[in-house]
Amino acid sequence: MGSTVGTHDNFVGFPHPDSEDAELAWQYAESKTCPEWRNGILAVEGTTIDLYAKPAHFGETFYDRKSNYSLGCQAAVMPHNLIIVDYALGHPGSHEALLPDDHWIWADSAYPLEKWCIVPFKKPRNGMLTKDQKTFNYHLSTVCVRVEHAFAALKGRFQSL
Repeated sequence: MGSTVGTHDNFVGFPHPDSEDAELAWQYAESKTCPEWRNGILAVEGTTIDLYAKPAHFGETFYDRKSNYSLGCQAAVMPHNLIIVDYALGHPGSHEALLPDDHWIWADSAYPLEKWCIVPFKKPRNGMLTKDQKTFNYHLSTVCVRVEHAFAALKGRFQSL
């Protein structure tokens, strides 16, 4: 893990807002959602990487909800090409510092709603989502699923993950 963290800045990074990659990400978001959502350039998601054995130090902190010892991994991905622009191992971190002004990240309901983090509507207790809220959630999921595709590609290529 130490070697991965040490090389982080050599392999991942946010594209310049004027770059072709950023433009392609905006076009992708527009095509899957609507022009008003153009400034959502990244999607973020978390997954776990199973560990072979319980770690010797602070082992119980690695015990997950599926009764395995695992390491949390969070990635911010450009949805149009699945390029990882940032990641965090261990406890989730914030990707807010990556974003140019007036941009945001697409995320699932596990993340908090913030000015820079757009999440789906949650069903209220004893209630239903409105048609507009369901439509919003549908379009949001078409972008967010791309992070799951990136993790699937990584886990398929590196099966020890």
